[in-house]
Amino acid sequence: MSAQQAAAPHWRSDRRWVWAGWLAAHLIPVIWISIAGTSTGDVQYYFRGMTGRDATAMDEYPEVGTWPTRLVSLLTDDEGAFVAGFIALSLIVSAVFTYCLLRWDRDPGHRAAWFWVAFAAVSGPIFLTRLDIFPGMLVAATAALLLSDSPARSRWAPVLLAVATMMKLWPGVLAAGLVGGWRRAGTWARIAWFVGGLVVLALIVLAIGGTDRLTSPLTYQTDRGLQVESILATPLLLAYAITGDTERWHVQLAASKSWEISGTGAQTLQTVSTVGTALVVLAALAWAVARLLRDDWTPLRSLAFFLAAVMGIIVTNKVFSPQYLVWLAPAVAVALIVSRRRIVSTIAWQTVLAAFCTLLVYPGTYGLAVDNPSNLGGALVFTVRNLVVLVLAVSCLRWCLTAGRTADHPDDAAARAGSGRSDVEDQGDRTVVDQVDRHVRAEPAGGDDGAR
Repeated sequence: MSAQQAAAPHWRSDRRWVWAGWLAAHLIPVIWISIAGTSTGDVQYYFRGMTGRDATAMDEYPEVGTWPTRLVSLLTDDEGAFVAGFIALSLIVSAVFTYCLLRWDRDPGHRAAWFWVAFAAVSGPIFLTRLDIFPGMLVAATAALLLSDSPARSRWAPVLLAVATMMKLWPGVLAAGLVGGWRRAGTWARIAWFVGGLVVLALIVLAIGGTDRLTSPLTYQTDRGLQVESILATPLLLAYAITGDTERWHVQLAASKSWEISGTGAQTLQTVSTVGTALVVLAALAWAVARLLRDDWTPLRSLAFFLAAVMGIIVTNKVFSPQYLVWLAPAVAVALIVSRRRIVSTIAWQTVLAAFCTLLVYPGTYGLAVDNPSNLGGALVFTVRNLVVLVLAVSCLRWCLTAGRTADHPDDAAARAGSGRSDVEDQGDRTVVDQVDRHVRAEPAGGDDGAR
């Protein structure tokens, strides 16, 4: 038995315990939904849209994003069966992902799989009753394929990211993470596969629903107001709760089908959100340009960029629905496989904490906050959750800016020893980077290296 195996508790290293934990973690929301019917409103809304009972339902979703619900609708025309089928599909996706984590992770303690189990356990019913799990999984699969040693497999990574983009729009920002040195054939191959995937899917959408179906999600997003859960709405929600001034602020269910806050300062904060989101996009473009010029792209650095970009989108967005952390968590699980740095472990537990705090927001105190916004308790829960999310965003940005670095100075090892940090903190990143560097060194400038 190796020292690493001996260090891992027996129950953590036994895959049967992982699956037992997975079952318990997923039974919690399933039982919750079965008893209370919590968080099924969106699935019922999907049902009305897919069966034609509401002709306008789901127009705000990109056509490709509705395909999981279309799959379920092919199997049943009954609302109850549809809800059960959608939850079953989410469970299957989660189970397959867990199986892949166990197969890929060489850590005897299976920390990536245990992270995913913990995230599922604290996410509540929202985890299984929203479409967001599908693009989140595709982003994680993109990262995993980029990290693959097989050019044939890694070629499909940009295609999966294109599908994710057509499902939920926001993954399009992550395409900047595909860009490497301008003289590398792999850079242009990845971009070509991504753009090609977008074009093919756009043509399919045009054939199915025409131009309106292709553009309606974009129009919907621009017309939305400041959602009460958003990071930028926090000061208004707190001010409303503290002052109880119903003349200055209003919380109501908007035409966007979400609860929004309006009144003094709301329009300004919407503008801040628009500017912030634009800055995130510009930062992504700057990242791509830097990789083009520096020729220092690695799959690991791309994964770190994915996490930072996702959090940038969440933090600056005027909408922060409770399921949005599912965009991040699958990619964090992949990061736990390829990096042993402390910052990645920190991101993992902060993600779990943010998910738990989100559970306290919805369905925990959501009714209290929107039905009685002057109640300070609900506003404080929202505020604490958003502060945790901000800390998580900073951690993701920190890893993004330092991913893949080896020791910058000969005294770094001594500094780590003096601070109590062990070399294993950086060993994970360094091992992966060394592995990737073999591919980079073997790739002639301008040569054909498949998707790399």
